[in-house]
Amino acid sequence: MPSSCPECGSSNVVEDDLYSQRQWVCVDCGSVVSEGHLTTSLSEETQGRVVPYHASTEVLKQPCRNLIAGYSRVRALCRILRLSSDMESAVVSLFGRAYNHPSFIYVTLTKKEILGGCCVLSVCRQCNWPVAMGTIGYLLEVENTTLGAVYREFTKALNLEISSIGIMDMLESFCYEFKLGPQQVEEVFAEPPQRLLDRTSALIELAADAWIVTGRQPLPLLIASMYLAWQSLNPMVRMKYTFNKFCKIGQAPEQSWRRSRESVVKRLKELRDVLCKLGRELPWLRGDEVEPNTVVKLVDDILKNRKALLMRAVRNYEQQLQNETQTAQTTECDNEPLDSNRSDSPSSRTPELVDPGQAECENPPDKEATDCQLPSNHWSKRYLFLPPCVKSRKRQRVDAPQLEVTGDEDISDSEIESYIRSPDEIEMYRKVRKELKEA
Repeated sequence: MPSSCPECGSSNVVEDDLYSQRQWVCVDCGSVVSEGHLTTSLSEETQGRVVPYHASTEVLKQPCRNLIAGYSRVRALCRILRLSSDMESAVVSLFGRAYNHPSFIYVTLTKKEILGGCCVLSVCRQCNWPVAMGTIGYLLEVENTTLGAVYREFTKALNLEISSIGIMDMLESFCYEFKLGPQQVEEVFAEPPQRLLDRTSALIELAADAWIVTGRQPLPLLIASMYLAWQSLNPMVRMKYTFNKFCKIGQAPEQSWRRSRESVVKRLKELRDVLCKLGRELPWLRGDEVEPNTVVKLVDDILKNRKALLMRAVRNYEQQLQNETQTAQTTECDNEPLDSNRSDSPSSRTPELVDPGQAECENPPDKEATDCQLPSNHWSKRYLFLPPCVKSRKRQRVDAPQLEVTGDEDISDSEIESYIRSPDEIEMYRKVRKELKEA
């Protein structure tokens, strides 16, 4: 700070910071005693910090058009599934992270759209929100196998640990998607949601005891169980209504049953078979035949005595197998003296007593049947209820043998002769060649 003004000698000098730089001005004469200067170091600068040029002129990078469309798509999926605002923000953030991941930069737009569905499914499973993969696949119009492959790649690339949701976690939200309340349909079709939920839950527990749930997709089993539950709550009236009619009455969402109708029909058949096996064990039926089309009338009694009927059915099945084994052994012993007088040649034996291995060699079975069916002596025949992977064997894929040609193979004389022209062919070749030259 200057001590006095060099013009008038006054010591009344004040600081003037009206402009961008500091100045010392004499109050008496008004002259500028000293001017400040722009500084480039933090110690000399008092009104701001040093800002690099590239930082002052930097422009934020705008997202590309496909990324903006992807954000809009995942937000639409979140609102269709009624996710909360926090879950929607998590989905958008996860999609931006996955979109810019090196594994998904150079992929097709279709796969990027599937990637958005994977982000929605991932956040739903993290938050225990009951949404099935089949629902996401229907909204994106892709196959479940394609969605599952991208989902596995997505979780592996981003190193996500996601717990799977059980079928019972999805049951409540799934039941309320059907419009079967007293105020929604006619009285004969109406059913309170909680009552329908309890009956469906009991049927799924029975399906789990019979190994029907194991390794199966949840949506077809949920629909099949709900249909049987709805019929069993008023069987005398509702038995005549088919599965398609039930879906139309309840206004079932198309993504739930249209694309998986074949699987639903298979689950219905399996559930009815289990109910028939347990229904035959009811004491008051006294061994009467139980038909799959009418077994819904017995569902209430079967579910009330589920544990006892399961134990009784297994015990009776084991006793039946034991009796069949004893009968077969007795029959073999009774026929043994008669067979000792016969010739040992295979042609003189009866078909029942021919060795199974030799019978297969003499009369080989159909290949397709061998691949799809289990042998008659398979260990699974000793049990009444088993997982699907044990009951039926998948058809083995048989690839055609590839011929390895190296060029060093032996050539027969007949094959060599087939490449040599006959005298007639030689004469015809000469004649055609001569005509071509003259032309």
